[in-house]
Amino acid sequence: WEHATIGTQSSSSTTQNKSANTDYNDQLGIVAYIDGREIPVDGERELAFLFSLADAPVLGKGCSFALTGTLGPRQRGIFAANILVGEHISEDPLALTASSKEIYARVALDQGSEAWVCAEESVQSGQLFFLGKCQVSGHAEVEIVDVEHAKGHKFSFVIPKPGPGLFKVTSDSGVSVTVALLSQVALDTLAVGYGVHSCVDAKNQKDAPLAGLATAAAWGADGLTWSGVNSIDCALSRASAGKHIVAISQQQPQLESGALQPIEDSDTNADEAYSKHAVVWQFVAGGSDMSTIIESVTDFERRTTSFDNLPWKLLPTMADLETMDEINVMSWQRDLGTFAYQASDLGFNASNVVYRCQVRLKPKHVMSGKILLQLNVRHRCTLWVNGINMSGHQTFYERAGKTGLISGYIESLRNPGASTGADRWGGTATFDVTGAMRLSNAEDEEGALNEVIIIVESFGVGTQADGDNDARTPRGLISAYWHGFNFVGEDHDDSEIHDHDHDKRTEQMRAKWEICGVDVTKLSNPFNSSGFPDEATQAGWVAAVEHPLAHPQWSTRAQLNVDAGVQWLRWRLPAAPDGFASEPVFLRIIGRATVYVWANGVLLSKHHPSNTESLVLLRGGARGLQAVDSQVKVMMYGWAEDSSDSTAIPVELSLVDGNIELSNE
Repeated sequence: WEHATIGTQSSSSTTQNKSANTDYNDQLGIVAYIDGREIPVDGERELAFLFSLADAPVLGKGCSFALTGTLGPRQRGIFAANILVGEHISEDPLALTASSKEIYARVALDQGSEAWVCAEESVQSGQLFFLGKCQVSGHAEVEIVDVEHAKGHKFSFVIPKPGPGLFKVTSDSGVSVTVALLSQVALDTLAVGYGVHSCVDAKNQKDAPLAGLATAAAWGADGLTWSGVNSIDCALSRASAGKHIVAISQQQPQLESGALQPIEDSDTNADEAYSKHAVVWQFVAGGSDMSTIIESVTDFERRTTSFDNLPWKLLPTMADLETMDEINVMSWQRDLGTFAYQASDLGFNASNVVYRCQVRLKPKHVMSGKILLQLNVRHRCTLWVNGINMSGHQTFYERAGKTGLISGYIESLRNPGASTGADRWGGTATFDVTGAMRLSNAEDEEGALNEVIIIVESFGVGTQADGDNDARTPRGLISAYWHGFNFVGEDHDDSEIHDHDHDKRTEQMRAKWEICGVDVTKLSNPFNSSGFPDEATQAGWVAAVEHPLAHPQWSTRAQLNVDAGVQWLRWRLPAAPDGFASEPVFLRIIGRATVYVWANGVLLSKHHPSNTESLVLLRGGARGLQAVDSQVKVMMYGWAEDSSDSTAIPVELSLVDGNIELSNE
């Protein structure tokens, strides 16, 4: 449901009281959102919906109708209903009863009219369904069908034909909507400006603010930005040079710089699909054909995190807080292996927290054919046992789910946000670590040392859909249990309370657990950390060898050794040519590994292991991130199951300028 209140009405309306209260101040719209990834259909993925608006304010009871449409470029469809245009200036506003065309932007124009931005038919098919008889004009080819409902209502079906263009729908009262149909390329560059906009309220004779409406929209080149009410600018770049920009606004946009030059409708370079409309303005972007592709970098170096040198802190368990006399059979099961405090208690609220477990084993300690380690984490862990990568676990992760219908849902759980669902019930996994564990010989009195390293990555607050979705939700390693060995008779006599039916009791006593991370309460910017204590170290860097790919720009294929732990790369970008400091430079990342990216010491983004590439803006753009001498740093680690030969994961890194070619994904 979308609800917008305009004016001073204090109470929120519902569809029931809207029929009785005809005050123009309230708008209530119905939006049906369809996620195409959940629809297992082939072909054009056409959708059909029956609208039944029993209490819609413009229809009255008992009216229903059907619309069809296809999914848009983002594999989704949005069906909107009950949008009133011009209700401030007319007793008879233009009413959009329903639409199966996704409306990307609503721009406020004078006299209560609006301009809407939609996709053209070959991108996303759909219809606009208006109440009352309407007239259509403009360049775009549009079919209009007048329908009279059995209840006495008259409707106009507006059905656009394929191809970009612009058409205008006008009601008998003179209120209009100008609809711009954009190609996929144009939609990818759409920039919308929001400012303070109002129109004359014909009923109360005063200015009425227009809530939720844009003041301008433009498309045609990357790097378009709006500021204030009606000022437009474009990033100066080789990619935008010579591109045609089309803008919709009531007044001619003001130009912030010389990056854009206006062109008239009569100009041969003008786009005829959008020409000769009073609210449409066209520009051509300046720039140069000078190549800004970065072909090489300097100071390319690498290092590996030394787990031995991290600042470890002893992590007590509940068992450490009680004496042997106080422990009974019930408390053994409940408390041992559960940590006495969580990562948040230490201020370790950055993305990653690192744990280490050390345990010494003799052959007599092993009580079964398998040694198992059971972990409960939030939200994704990576496990090493004696230097061997054992892959890991993620909440609601299915190892067989890399392909197929469920894979898209599972991959989406790696992103933060309340829509990812509850995770409390999917955080536990048990690992068979038998083959990686060491046992001493019979003469060794201490036992063989086994070391386990666990990195737990938290996806942040807002990943649960239930009442525990807040900062008190535990993060990091929630609990850990060893199975398959015990230390009966070692250093103390606990035989009276121990039996083999509860062999997971005493093994917890001899496992030493430690934790390390970054205390974000001591940082000036608590979000500028990955959680690794050595993320800012200048020690251990050595020259690295680049493995270029077949690209004109700089690129390298890093072979991520999964057994080596956490690996780092860094390099320096060359200075941008004079006049091209705002030229966008992106880092493209491809590979099923966890990758964090810094530029000049600022943590910019992270790439989650998936089959979809990531783009990180390193510098450039219309508003900054400009630096003459930029140092880029990346941190990488991954799972053995994602490696091609169980030892290395190929991670492709390349620098891309503003002329980007992206897949729909």
